[in-house]
Amino acid sequence: MQSHFISNKRDTEINELHTHEDNVIIGMELDNENDDTENEEIIGEESSRENPRILFSKEESSEESSEESNEESDEEFSEESSGEYSSDEINEKSDEEFSEESSGEYSNDESSDESSDESNEEPMEDEKIVDESLKREHMPYISGEFAPYFSNITEALMFCWIQKHNISTQAYDELVDIIHHPQFKSEDIVTNIRRFRKYRQRLPLLPIKSRSIHISNKKTPSTSKDTKEAYYLSITDIIWQVLNNPLLFNQMYFGPGKKVERSQEIWHGNIWKESPRFGCTSIKINGVSYNCGDFVIYRESSNRIGRILAIVEVDGELKLTIQRVLQLIELPGNLQSNNRRERSSREVWLFDRNMENALVEVELQTIIKRVVVTILYTENTIHNHSSVVIREILYKHQGHWKIRNVAYSYRHPSEFAPLEEPETNLPIYKLYIDLYFDDFGTFRNVYHSLGGVYIQIGNLPFDKRKQLKNHFVLGFVPFGGSFEEFIAPFVTEMKTLENGKIMDVQGIKSIVIASLGDITADLPQGNDLVGVKRHSATRGCRTSPTITRRNEIAAEYGLWTCSPILDNLKRERHLQSPHDVYHATARKVLRFLRITIDALSPEGKSAFILAWKTFEYPRSWQKLPNPISHIESFMMSDSLRLAMVIPFILNRILKPQNFKQSEIDKFQSRTGVSRSDLVIKLWLKCWILVTKTMSMAFMHSFTEEDYTKLRECLDNERRLLSQAFEDFENLPNLHINLHLILHAKNYATLLNTGVGTKEIVHKIFKNIVPQTNRKNVDLDLLKCYTTLFAVCHLFDGGIDGRRLSSMNNTLNNLPHHLKRLMNDWFIAEKSLDYDDDISEVHSPDGRISKITLKKRISRRKGREILPDDVDFRRELAISYQDMGYDLAIFGNLYQFYEYASFSAEENDTNVLHHLHVGEVVTIDTDDGEAFAIVRSIFSHQYNNQQFAFVAVDGFETTNRTWLECPVFRLRATNRQ
Repeated sequence: MQSHFISNKRDTEINELHTHEDNVIIGMELDNENDDTENEEIIGEESSRENPRILFSKEESSEESSEESNEESDEEFSEESSGEYSSDEINEKSDEEFSEESSGEYSNDESSDESSDESNEEPMEDEKIVDESLKREHMPYISGEFAPYFSNITEALMFCWIQKHNISTQAYDELVDIIHHPQFKSEDIVTNIRRFRKYRQRLPLLPIKSRSIHISNKKTPSTSKDTKEAYYLSITDIIWQVLNNPLLFNQMYFGPGKKVERSQEIWHGNIWKESPRFGCTSIKINGVSYNCGDFVIYRESSNRIGRILAIVEVDGELKLTIQRVLQLIELPGNLQSNNRRERSSREVWLFDRNMENALVEVELQTIIKRVVVTILYTENTIHNHSSVVIREILYKHQGHWKIRNVAYSYRHPSEFAPLEEPETNLPIYKLYIDLYFDDFGTFRNVYHSLGGVYIQIGNLPFDKRKQLKNHFVLGFVPFGGSFEEFIAPFVTEMKTLENGKIMDVQGIKSIVIASLGDITADLPQGNDLVGVKRHSATRGCRTSPTITRRNEIAAEYGLWTCSPILDNLKRERHLQSPHDVYHATARKVLRFLRITIDALSPEGKSAFILAWKTFEYPRSWQKLPNPISHIESFMMSDSLRLAMVIPFILNRILKPQNFKQSEIDKFQSRTGVSRSDLVIKLWLKCWILVTKTMSMAFMHSFTEEDYTKLRECLDNERRLLSQAFEDFENLPNLHINLHLILHAKNYATLLNTGVGTKEIVHKIFKNIVPQTNRKNVDLDLLKCYTTLFAVCHLFDGGIDGRRLSSMNNTLNNLPHHLKRLMNDWFIAEKSLDYDDDISEVHSPDGRISKITLKKRISRRKGREILPDDVDFRRELAISYQDMGYDLAIFGNLYQFYEYASFSAEENDTNVLHHLHVGEVVTIDTDDGEAFAIVRSIFSHQYNNQQFAFVAVDGFETTNRTWLECPVFRLRATNRQ
């Protein structure tokens, strides 16, 4: 095999793992406002009832586990346990049953004969014992009062305790670590757990507030009351805690929107760039202040009128994004009507921003002066009749130039969310608030849902926002309660924060301006939040333009005639309520999967299962349920994974006899295809298009070319599926394709507004519910959260706002004492593995950090994979030279590993990558991007420092495609 060593050098940095999501075939067959706060009170004192023991959930780190929990949060229901017997009654009953069973009249002889008959029975051929007691000769020699079973009372007691409470291995290992800690003292153990419940109030807890809200009698039992206490946290308190958490504050971004080659973070998207509430509000040029949204005259090839859409940073320099404004002479000839000619002396036309060359980045010095232009959204718009006006927008549709009224376009953020920055010397911090709302079932056997309301801070980079610890809880809407009534205190606070509020930030008085950036939710709740009916009705789409016949349309289609409560804030409800790509895509894929399976004949289903079982899946994937018999139990992640490989599976069973003739006939009548074999090929083409669209939608970053490809895929998928399958006609999940490209550009990627990780928060609270007494679940959950939030705040070195006289916070060092205890606890920052089988190595490249090697393998096995010969040493020497080390002394200081992880800086953001031997990756080489398979991961010691290397076997292109995927093959087998 041709091998290449990949050091930490910039030009050969490993970018990302490559799996089937990249649509590439590798090798032979990887075929893959309401101010009603009268009843508000602070819940700060410990309740008289006992607070239950709390169990905490692990943090799920991968996108797949994120998506699996999405379905669980929607489908799990509640349970309420009520025992029929007390423990004494159960014991008495057990004794009675035992005595009844032992009261049979058997003589000794009969018992002996029975035993003899049993011993003479021949064992069945397939029968074997899988668990039994140790033979006498294998029993250990133990002396003492607990012999021969336990050495001492400690072993006996611990064994019984483990069996009684079914203690997990991880929990026991953590207990052992605590007991063996050098500073642990048995005399310090608190004998009453209730004291620990009081200790929580020593922590810097967020105050829990309550107010009474109305409960709908349509959802709740007949015994329910008309009102109930709703418990919630203050958004102002949360913001203060976040800004005074140094670990979070130091990673937040405050500044203008950035124009980069690959858009990844929220501040790379149009909402941040153009909104004065998040990006740059104004800029001074030659002593004149220009604001976002102003119309100006600027120099291009000639003096032109344009509109400042955004003030952006490009390669460290501020520039202006200008939207071109057209004169009459620049309109297509067929649109230069006499009426427009008469108006042209005082009228200009906007050039649709989505058209090619409609936007241009200009230097600051090209701005000449400001010009007054009024956009007439309605004819009643007040304007100076001597000023220039805009009534229409020029755009192109299906290759033809057209003109539409400006009323049918989104307004600029400077119009619906203006901001006057205060003139002050204090630091100003603008916060982007992401609000998420969704219902989840609290019990299994009884329907009792709570509405979880969470927020995120969009100023954090994506890899930090997807951590569970950085999802902040506002509260829970009680079962039967109204979201609008619950969220009223939040709206009141946000109105104050929109105008700016003075806070202490890291010990410095600052002005904090917080605004609503986006609202994310599942499809039904998302429609509720923007004032349209749900998708199960005849029509309903949250981003469709407003229609003037408001009351008539509302009566006909069920739209709200009053605005949602969140419209009291400065936001645009349609632009800032993006659809969730996870739910939209997964439900669409699952529907198509059902259609396909139902269309298979019995022979086709058998062939499908055979191909499905023998297909080679990526090793990082979990096992998929049987798509034929268990499709109803498919999680979102199951559907998305199977969709990535199903084109290759179907390709193996492409025979007309594997499909029902009735389905073939139906397909032919809808598509006009004449032959059965062409029907199957077109069906496969539909799946290829769905897979390709899905891979594009879930990209972590986008270039301008990627946005174009995404638009094409979304349009082609919508047209083809709606034509070929009746079940896809007017399907909301498919209609959403019209809007996803807009969301992607507004927020840089669709993942930035996806709710996959957010729904895992539901799982944390659902795991806590069984440990409560279930009398006041929402309060118990909120108490649990505030405790965790306070501990996390102290772990991160956060500031206690009470300004206590004796402040000696060593809790931020606690994770370093017991790494096993902190491992997989979502409130703790990820640290090195507690396992001894790990190595941390040096990085000569400043962009790469936290290189960690895990799971050692024997040197002999490593040598079998990568022999220590002349070629190996020569390539290693070349790698050292690439890193700037001219002289390398070699010895047997090698250690081989199965896993590696490292953090790489990409677009000013640190992204964590993982590598595994045998995985396919993309690498940057002198010839550009290439694919390779990881052959070996090893470390080498040089000058008393450990360096990490990755040996790969490279692929080369074959200039062929298969199922619209490029085909690669391993290079020639000679080593270099």
